[in-house]
Amino acid sequence: MPALVMSDFDSDRYETVTVASKVREGVFHKVIKDLETGKAVSCSCKCWSKGNKHCAAMRSIGV
Repeated sequence: MPALVMSDFDSDRYETVTVASKVREGVFHKVIKDLETGKAVSCSCKCWSKGNKHCAAMRSIGV
């Protein structure tokens, strides 16, 4: 599954949630949350964009 970008999202269905990184100080993840399911569907971090692995920020919202 390719990484999703903001232009792929309908603003009525999705919300951007900013989550502070637990590993690196001053770094924030921008997690895209599906408002219908309440689950994270994408993230701005390298874990998600390079390997489609759910990061801690995505798991904190729900996957």
